[in-house]
Amino acid sequence: MNAFNELFERHWAKVYAVALRYVKDRELALEIAHDIFVNIWTKRKQLNIDNFQNYVVTSASYHGIRKSRALKAIPISYIEDYLENENILPASMNFQSSNLGEQKIQEEEFQSNILLLLESLPNRCREIYLMSRHDNLSIQEIAILLNISKRTVENQLTAALKYLRTAMKYSGILIILLYGYHPL
Repeated sequence: MNAFNELFERHWAKVYAVALRYVKDRELALEIAHDIFVNIWTKRKQLNIDNFQNYVVTSASYHGIRKSRALKAIPISYIEDYLENENILPASMNFQSSNLGEQKIQEEEFQSNILLLLESLPNRCREIYLMSRHDNLSIQEIAILLNISKRTVENQLTAALKYLRTAMKYSGILIILLYGYHPL
C-alpha cells in the first residue's frame, strides 16, 4: 500500500495534466486520473507494468481521447428545433407522435440483453468487447493496455461479435414467433 501511495503521489499530477489537455474540463480530468489509479489498484495482481510513468501517461491519453470523442459524439438537440421542423418530418419521426419513453425502455432492455449474453463469454473476450464498444478504445489501444498483440484483440473481438450476432438472431426469431411480426 505504501508503494502504491508513493507511485500515486509521484505521478498523479502528470496523469491529471495529460487528461486535462484532452478533455479541457477539470472535473473530467480528475475523474480520469482517479479512474486510472483505481483501475491499477484493483488489477494490481494481474498487471505487469515495466515503466509505470509511461503506463499511466498513456492511459491518461487514451482515457482523455476516449472521453473527448464521447463528448463530441453527443448531439445537442433543442425542443424548439423539433417543434419548428415537425411539419417537414415524416409522421414516423414526428417528435410528438412517437412514444419516446417506450423507445427508451426498448433500448434499455436491448442493452441489458446484450450484457446478459456477454456474461457467458470468457472474461478476456468480454473485457475486450467492453473496452471496444463501451469505452470506444481502438484495437491498438486495447492491445497496449492489456499488453497483448493486436491480432489477439482482433480475434477476441471477432469471437464476441460472432457470438452476439448468433445469439441475437435466434432471440429475434423467438420474439417474432412469440409476439408476431408487426411492420412499422
